Amino acid sequence: MKKPFMTAALAAVALSPLAAHAQAQDASAQATTSAQASTAAATKPAVGAKVFGPQGAEVGTVEKVDPANVVVNTGTKRATLPLAAFGNNEKGLLISMTRDQLNAAVAAAEAQTSSAMQAALVADAEVKSKDGVLIGTVQKVEGDNVTIDLADGNPVTVTKQYLTVAPAGGLALTMNAAEFKSAVAAAVQSGASAPAGADAQAGANAQAAGTEETAATN
Repeated sequence: MKKPFMTAALAAVALSPLAAHAQAQDASAQATTSAQASTAAATKPAVGAKVFGPQGAEVGTVEKVDPANVVVNTGTKRATLPLAAFGNNEKGLLISMTRDQLNAAVAAAEAQTSSAMQAALVADAEVKSKDGVLIGTVQKVEGDNVTIDLADGNPVTVTKQYLTVAPAGGLALTMNAAEFKSAVAAAVQSGASAPAGADAQAGANAQAAGTEETAATN
């Protein structure tokens, strides 16, 4: 019997999952040194706040804030930096890098991540969830699409942007096991197209996959 085929059509997220972790590691390492000297940061970075460099020139704007990290949009690149990388002066938020330096750091991190991904993305390579649970193995790679044989034997196709190289090596999804399971279940049960711009990486965004699975199984 032919295995059902399901394409997980996940909506785009604001920050590229492939580069997010590398940006935090590479760009923030350079940004942290002088900013940590300003431990008297008066306020926590807020969305929309301007970020300035060491000479006072604008670097970018805060696009997203979570308990540990801040996403800065330079107008060209998006960089994920730790809260410790930010200080304050009379102009507002301060980091130790200029816009050009931050853009260059992010570009280098993206190139490094892309190279590591290319080396890891081979047939039969294991794919784990963000929280370390084995999801399956790579069946094939076609352009930006990666088909994964799940542990239960059913293939699922995701785009490369939802895969990354884990810190310990190997391929990992940008969602945890529970989110992925929920996405697959929603796709199977719904059979409806996902609404554009849904917030979750999984959940409703994967509902479009149900349409293709229904067609493949009929």
